[in-house]
Amino acid sequence: MRTVKSGVGYWNSTESCEAGRRAAEKAMSDASAERSDFTVAFCGGNHDPIDFLKSVREVVGNRVLIGGTAVGVITNEKSSYGGYEAGVAVVSSDSIWFDAVSVGGLTESEEAAGQRLGNMLQRKGADESKAILLFYDSVKNPKPLAVNLASQLIRGVERGLDGPHAPVLGGGMLRDYQWSGSHVFANDQAMTQHAVGVMISGDCNVHHAISHGCEPASDYHTITNIEGPVVRELDGRPALDVIEDIIGPGAAQDWQQYSLLVTLGANYGNDPYGVYDENEYVNRLIAAANPDDGSVVLFESDFGPGEQVQVMRRSNEHMLESARVMSSDVLTKTTDKDPFLALYIDCAGRTSGFSGAGQEEGAIVQEMVGSRMPLLGFYSGVEIAPFMGGSRALDWTGVLIVLSEG
Repeated sequence: MRTVKSGVGYWNSTESCEAGRRAAEKAMSDASAERSDFTVAFCGGNHDPIDFLKSVREVVGNRVLIGGTAVGVITNEKSSYGGYEAGVAVVSSDSIWFDAVSVGGLTESEEAAGQRLGNMLQRKGADESKAILLFYDSVKNPKPLAVNLASQLIRGVERGLDGPHAPVLGGGMLRDYQWSGSHVFANDQAMTQHAVGVMISGDCNVHHAISHGCEPASDYHTITNIEGPVVRELDGRPALDVIEDIIGPGAAQDWQQYSLLVTLGANYGNDPYGVYDENEYVNRLIAAANPDDGSVVLFESDFGPGEQVQVMRRSNEHMLESARVMSSDVLTKTTDKDPFLALYIDCAGRTSGFSGAGQEEGAIVQEMVGSRMPLLGFYSGVEIAPFMGGSRALDWTGVLIVLSEG
């Protein structure tokens, strides 16, 4: 018999205070709980994050709370990305513990900030936790666009943890499709250039699965010139020339549309020419392209000189099928468990409004998982999950996390 109380609430309103209060009240009512030991809250980018957070705290109390601004919100029955949505999840339990810490300084160094966060988590007993949730500010500077690199943040967190640790899962907060900024919630503060980590410990299990959605469109090409996230050359030629040879000249109406069409993928499987397996690939979105010098800017900086990559086409059909497989995978893992909350971190590029898919990919998760347990998701800038031996920053993926009791 489940002893954990949990619930999710949704509200859509142009008034930030009302949206926060109503969503939180609905979550508490759904859980039939008098208190929330752990609250997760997201609001659309048109809301005032400070007013929204204050209203949520007035309802759920002063225990652990994380979340932030998001392109959109997904709950059991609702899904929207118009900028005024709000989603809140609450958990009340005497046998499961949540402990949150946060750090600033992402602008100066993502890795250094991550190491401080990892040290703080380690001192609080991270080696005994079941999972670590990590949320961070995706945007370093809106104009010109500069992003905080999750790969460096994760590297720092793992260095600070200094030893075996629970899976690190999470995502990057993002306000809107214009990358105009972001806020992270850490208890009673709404902050920028921050990261928050939460340890989940006690009588619980944490399961996760990943949904991808890209397919190879080329043979392998070698990165021959790269500076951080800027890929200047593939096979000794301007990167954009190589990409255009593959997808066809004029495939994009302007250079920025390449981010809608293709990614660069690295295959970390044992057989580079074996049967395609999406679970062996790390894909990197193209954040920007420069026709003047033929370079492309990736969302992360973890590819290096000599890396073998393929040009990958986004496939809506593959994405939808992968969401079904992911949902089925998690449900299979929890067949003999008592799940009490599902969290879904979904790349903002996977919405039907952005990708052009015939249906919302999140609707598959709602149908398969949301019919079984409280579900709260948000549309993110970057997703984080264990992948190929360690936690990685992922692009154009969905990361499904299920918490179960006992």
